[in-house]
This record gives sequence, C-alpha cells and structure tokens, in this order.
Amino acid sequence: MCICCGLSGLLAGCAPVSRLHLIQPHLPGYQQHLNLTSETALWSPGEGVERVLAEFPPPGATTGRPLVLVYLRFPAGVAEPGVGAKSGPAAKGFFIQTQGEYAGLSAVVGGKLVVAGRSKSANATRRLKLDLKCEDGSSLVGEIQARRDDWAIQQFETKRQPADVRALEPQARSAPATKPGG
Repeated sequence: MCICCGLSGLLAGCAPVSRLHLIQPHLPGYQQHLNLTSETALWSPGEGVERVLAEFPPPGATTGRPLVLVYLRFPAGVAEPGVGAKSGPAAKGFFIQTQGEYAGLSAVVGGKLVVAGRSKSANATRRLKLDLKCEDGSSLVGEIQARRDDWAIQQFETKRQPADVRALEPQARSAPATKPGG
C-alpha cells in the first residue's frame, strides 16, 4: 500500500491515477511533449453509450485546475470500439487545452481505444488504454482510470461544454444542408 493510500486514503479513499502523454508536433519547444498525471477521471453510463471525462493539471501536478480535458463517448459493452468512424457505433471525443497561447479544442479522428470494466454499480471503474489521433495532428497516448460519477459527467455535458458534446451526436453531423431559396 502506498503512503498516500495508507494515510489520506483512510478518510477519502485512494483516487485512481491516470497518465497521458500529449504529443503536439505543431507546437514549439516543451509543449510538443507533455506528460500529464491526474486523479480526476470520471465515467458514466448512458443509453447504449458510456462517457469518460479526464481532467489533467499542468505537468508535475496530479490535482488542481486542469490544463487539458479529455472527453470520450463510446459504445457500452464494447472492449475495443472503432475510433472516429464515420458510420456505425464508434468512440468519439475531443481534448481541450484550457490555458495558454494554444488553448482550444481538437476532435478525436482516429486511433485505438481499449476499455476494461463492465460493471455499472455505483462504485464501478473503467480503465481505458488509448492511442488517439486528433484533427490538429496531436496524439493522446496513455491510460485513464475513471471512477463513476454520473452527476459530474452530466454537469460537464449540460453546463460546462454542452455545444462541444452535442457536436459529437450523430444528428449534429448528419443534418441536411439547406439549399438557397428553399
């Protein structure tokens, strides 16, 4: 048992640790490779889909104001869903750099995702191994250890980033184009 879990874990429980290597070849200097660690990773089941939100603080910290958010939706019960597929059930998502000169959102467009954990109990966890490619050329490589928190995921989807989450839904991308003049 680690010292953290042994002492503070008695009161609060041990938070699972997630690790992410964010590769941004289009950025200068140290920003090209960021190794991030977090204790804040959450998941929630939905109708045929599961959602994960991981918040990574700046390098060197495991908690605090997030520098990077990773949000993923994937088909429930599928151990290795396709990623970013144009048709059919697939994992979709985005990452957001929340601070700095290069802050912004980039959609996940491909890669590989492996999901472990099937229980939907209140204390169930999910482990995701990811090697994802984003539309801006960035890569997200690592492992997310998420604990269930339906309320926090719902708040992210409806209060914090509702438009970005809605853009992942099939009807948001497949709406028919309107022709000029009717």
